[in-house]
Amino acid sequence: MKKYRFSVSLYSTCGNTRKINQDNFYINGKLLDDPQQKEYFFTEECSGGVFAVADGMGGEEEGEFASLTAVSSLAEINKKAPSYSGLCSCMERANGIICERSERISARIGSTMVIAVINDSELSAYNIGDSKCLLYSGGKLTQLSKDHTVTAQMVEAGIMTPEQAMRDSRRHSLFQHLGMPEDEMSISLYRSENITLRDGDMIILCSDGLTDGLSSDDIAGAIRSGRTDPQLPKELSGLAMKNGSTDNITVLTISVSVRKNFFGLFAH
Repeated sequence: MKKYRFSVSLYSTCGNTRKINQDNFYINGKLLDDPQQKEYFFTEECSGGVFAVADGMGGEEEGEFASLTAVSSLAEINKKAPSYSGLCSCMERANGIICERSERISARIGSTMVIAVINDSELSAYNIGDSKCLLYSGGKLTQLSKDHTVTAQMVEAGIMTPEQAMRDSRRHSLFQHLGMPEDEMSISLYRSENITLRDGDMIILCSDGLTDGLSSDDIAGAIRSGRTDPQLPKELSGLAMKNGSTDNITVLTISVSVRKNFFGLFAH
């Protein structure tokens, strides 16, 4: 029987210009609880679970509240493979808390959210907003998430190329995110479910600070060049900042491997 193992690496940074990190993450219960921390690096090996990246929006001390609320909602899930409806319930509760805070301070705040659930050899990805889930497999990089932006809609309709979208002023205009009042629009998680993982695959979750500075080709090129060690998230973030990204950046990579025993048989 195949035994899948996952090497997880996480790098989160304030970036070149920001003083506070309004991004957050979730790795099987671990999250960022100090937004004043300029950078955070973490690695571990695991057999699967729930992983996420959130990007907060709002004024000082409010964007980080929104992203922390988003990832903290996942702590309510005690299952290794939560259902779509279970995740939606968590997001609805987080959305309510963020909306209440917005009303209390009379300011609009919010957060994006991208989630990867790995159960044995299967991956399911969910998102709201424009934080991304990418899958590198067989030498190709595929986006499993869907950007809830005006620009992404134009690319999907063939009105704009991905290269033009990276420079478009509307690329951060979200029509779906956490922090939307119910009377304005019901939040909806996009989903890509039951994707079979293979030995050598890599899953990448990231905030838009990364993709503001790097294209999909840039990210795939970095992986092909052999940058698949635990330092990859930090290296990608550095490249994005060198290319002009000024936002917070959070990159979470999950490398897939199948373990075998001495006799060439799959471990169980």
